[in-house]
Amino acid sequence: MIKKAAESKYGKYFFVFGINFLIAFISFFGILYNGEGIFTLCNDFNEQQIPFHMLANHSIKNGNIFWNWNIDIGSSFAGALGFYVLGSPFAWLSFLFPDRLYPYVTGWLYMMKYAVAGTLAFLYIRRFVKKERYALLGGMLYAFSGFQCVNLIFHHFHDAVAFFPLLLIGYEKLAREGKKGAFALGVFVNAFVNYYFFIQEVIFLILYFFCREGVHLWKKRKLIGNCLLEGILGMGMAGVLLIPSVLFTLQNPRLTRYIQPDHWFYKGNRDYLQVVRSLFFPGELMCAQSCIKEYDWTSWSAYLPMVSLILVICYIIKKKKDWLSVIMTICLAATGIPVLNSAFGMFSDTNYHRWLFMLILLMSLASAVVLEERKGYFIKSVSGIVALFTIFLTLFAFWWSENRYPLINEQDVFLLWSVIGIAGAVITFAIAAFARKEKWFSGMILAGVAVFSVLTTGATAQLYQGQSGQSSEEYYNRMMAFQDLQLPKEEYRLDSNDNTIIMTAPVSGTGSFTSMVNGSIYEFYEALGTERAVFSPDKPEGIKELLGGKYYIKGEKQEGKKAIQILKGTDSIYYLYEKEALPIVSTRSKYMTKSEFDRLPSELRAAAMIKCLIVPDDMEKEAAKSLEKYNAETDGELSVEKISDYIKEQLQVIPEKFEKDTTGFQTELQMEKRGWAFFTVPYDKGFKAYVNGNDTKILKSNGLMALPLEAGKNEIEFVYTNWDLLIGVVISIVSWGCWAGYRYVNRKKVKS
Repeated sequence: MIKKAAESKYGKYFFVFGINFLIAFISFFGILYNGEGIFTLCNDFNEQQIPFHMLANHSIKNGNIFWNWNIDIGSSFAGALGFYVLGSPFAWLSFLFPDRLYPYVTGWLYMMKYAVAGTLAFLYIRRFVKKERYALLGGMLYAFSGFQCVNLIFHHFHDAVAFFPLLLIGYEKLAREGKKGAFALGVFVNAFVNYYFFIQEVIFLILYFFCREGVHLWKKRKLIGNCLLEGILGMGMAGVLLIPSVLFTLQNPRLTRYIQPDHWFYKGNRDYLQVVRSLFFPGELMCAQSCIKEYDWTSWSAYLPMVSLILVICYIIKKKKDWLSVIMTICLAATGIPVLNSAFGMFSDTNYHRWLFMLILLMSLASAVVLEERKGYFIKSVSGIVALFTIFLTLFAFWWSENRYPLINEQDVFLLWSVIGIAGAVITFAIAAFARKEKWFSGMILAGVAVFSVLTTGATAQLYQGQSGQSSEEYYNRMMAFQDLQLPKEEYRLDSNDNTIIMTAPVSGTGSFTSMVNGSIYEFYEALGTERAVFSPDKPEGIKELLGGKYYIKGEKQEGKKAIQILKGTDSIYYLYEKEALPIVSTRSKYMTKSEFDRLPSELRAAAMIKCLIVPDDMEKEAAKSLEKYNAETDGELSVEKISDYIKEQLQVIPEKFEKDTTGFQTELQMEKRGWAFFTVPYDKGFKAYVNGNDTKILKSNGLMALPLEAGKNEIEFVYTNWDLLIGVVISIVSWGCWAGYRYVNRKKVKS
């Protein structure tokens, strides 16, 4: 089949790409058709993936690539979007189009991701099979696995899945053929595409090495040396994005929380049922599971379309001591043992299963090998047993409950996935039993896997879209209504955490829905006595006023208030209003030490920051030179009811100008006497501050910034330099030069 399609040297690759693209197209056609070309899903896809890509598109085209004011209350552009967008070749393709068209483009990019995943998996698997039709089959199993389905709302996960096979292809070329340089390229691509998954891939690759090569390290010392050399080169080549992204992410406090000993093993039956269901049945929606649990955000599915675990079991039974059996057995065990599973995520307490696509590639390889050599395996027996087992599990679920909680949450969806899982095993049994000729056998298996890929991917996409509560057109029309939104004054922000407004308009907001923000933002919320994981909190009282949230949007007119701007959508109207709030830069006449601030009830802390400058205890003497210490007896007890009064106090001195740009901001303040200016901008080591041209040390105040000022006119300039990005650029240039030299030297050796 593939040979006939190969009219040119690369014809078969286009054929494989086309088959996988066609399956993805059929899967997503319903959403595209109903949305008139617009592709949306729900949750993170709508609220993060689309806004992030639109913001990146707009920012790059406008040169806003250093400090970005539209990511929360301000963050590094490369650091914040390196994880989600900037490493994706598909995202860069989308930049060829206007940012407003991204919802129309994203569905087609998704199809390309599936097609690339299937094609590169084909390239890896064909190294182990004789007939390329089985490599095509393995690529389809990998591209349309349950992992891909459950993670549909995580658009950027599919980039890592698409390019992971390059890492193993590069390793195989180096280890088996002695070809230098390809492994470094594989490392580069995966490190550049997504550093988070790359770290897990390195851990997996170490396991792959030991299972593939054995434990006799001395005998493999030359290979180990070559792997280390090319690995370092590849990481250096990706340094332009890898270094600023990793260093930025290390500021996130979630990274310091490790899995606790009491969570090393599962204790409830539901977890073990989840393990079984993730292997034998199609993946569930993470936000609304039909059974076992109400929701699960850990990306827990390793289902292969139609064949599930059947062929993998066949392979392990026959080749128990084979390297592929060993690594699959270890990884399958890890899915059911939390402490082993967390090893792929550096023992994080989140215990995500986001490494499973690596196991799935090997499962797809084993499945392809079994199908090609089917006469030596017990396909019919194993598929029959699995069919009976899945039927039993499905029936068992209807009467089983734990602590009075039923197993099934949504009966219709549960039956859909159960029937698909059972049907896959039954059809596999039927093909193995009745398809005698190889041509018929391989053709029916390919057709069956293709149909099941469409069923599982298409159904999951439709169910996710249904969870959004709005059609694709409604989502897009609402977002387009805000495209002409403009804030009257740059020194204030929009009181909103909605990414679909602040990142797509784009305007400065008071928060965001993303876990990739400047580390000082986490410090700021921690100081207020609240936690920021992914969403920006709306509490304590006064936080929006503190952060400059002067403007807000309403979907209807407010009596007694005049709208600043009227925003008209296709079928809706929105009104922009203003309220009382501090500007991004304001002055302080009172101070409070950090230890005193920490003793306040959390509900009063935002009010305290509006009233006073919070200074570290060791800076009290410096602050006392120009500020009065807050005294509850003379100044009155802090109260949220007095927030309006505190704001009026600080507005006695307002900035005469305030201008933001991609490398910082400038402002002017006229001071009657010495004092301090407070900026609700996250502290970052990349900022340098100048007052009247003089380099001035920045005070870090609860994660935000402050400067001492003299009496009279103060011209203030903050200049931002992303040193991590610049270091990454230099390392990338040097590493690419070294790689080119490395390739040149090795080619000369081969020729000689």
